[in-house]
Amino acid sequence: MIFNIIIVIISIILENIFNLYLNEFKLLSPLFTLMSLIFIYPYFKNSKRDYFLISLIVGFIYDIFFTNFYFLNPILFLLSSIIIFYIFSHKKYNIITIIIVATIIIFIYNIGIYLILSFFSYIKYNIFEFSWIIKNFLIGNIIYVCILFIISNKVYFKNKI
Repeated sequence: MIFNIIIVIISIILENIFNLYLNEFKLLSPLFTLMSLIFIYPYFKNSKRDYFLISLIVGFIYDIFFTNFYFLNPILFLLSSIIIFYIFSHKKYNIITIIIVATIIIFIYNIGIYLILSFFSYIKYNIFEFSWIIKNFLIGNIIYVCILFIISNKVYFKNKI
């Protein structure tokens, strides 16, 4: 459980650093906190309810730190964790599957944000701008997922969850 907390805290801190200090590098838009749900999954693979509860809590924390839309990110984080849980229940937990899941989660999260914020006329951009945004999210997050896989894989096999 300590490892899960450490992953989430480090992800929030790194995402905050990227948003505050490295925002001129538009090719590295972070969703590190959302990606951390992929890496806490192995610790909750036998407890679906606890995993979903943790994802809701992480979504609320994300809303507190990064947005003003309370309940938007907890719902999207819960949806993401349901998808993560479903995919890893049927597929092996390895680097290829993790990259595929991260890509799916990035798409679903950004489409959800786009649809909800467009519905409330909070943002206005076209599909080409949206595809540019998706590309920016993919680059940095896939690199982060690969690095975190190497780290978590050593801890995972060391503790033999």
